[in-house]
Amino acid sequence: MNVNVYLLGKCAGLPLTYSAQKINSANVAAFAPLYSTFLEISELNNMKNDELTFKQTKACYLIVSGMSMRDVADSVGTSETTIFRWLKLPAFQDELRQLKRIVIERSLGKLQVLNDKSIQTLERLLNCGNYPTECRAAVAILTKNHESIDFFEYESRLKVIESKFNEEK
Repeated sequence: MNVNVYLLGKCAGLPLTYSAQKINSANVAAFAPLYSTFLEISELNNMKNDELTFKQTKACYLIVSGMSMRDVADSVGTSETTIFRWLKLPAFQDELRQLKRIVIERSLGKLQVLNDKSIQTLERLLNCGNYPTECRAAVAILTKNHESIDFFEYESRLKVIESKFNEEK
């Protein structure tokens, strides 16, 4: 936990002594923009990009956490123009891409947890006694089923294309 807290504190611009403290309800607000996005960020140690400066790395974290470019520039201690110039650097783009991937994976994980509740809600709505609501629930279920079937068909087609491509190499 200390490594995670240190990284969060370091990226949030907090003093090292504060960032090494245990996160609790009293100080979690200071970490909120990043802590809410990265519940477990110990894997970020493995993603350290030696091509970026501390300010550039901090800017990546703040951009991904949802801050405006103006606020990122102020937090990092540089101009907004510099932030936009950094956005053109391949190493900066790579870091942003990796951080965004982590955020997306976290979000998808949270959504998957809600699938069961959503299905139970649709099942209840199918028999709620209100015909228009029952029809909308049925359409929603059928639409999602068709989308799932399409997804798996696309996935198998892609595997065939990839195997043919690899054979031609």
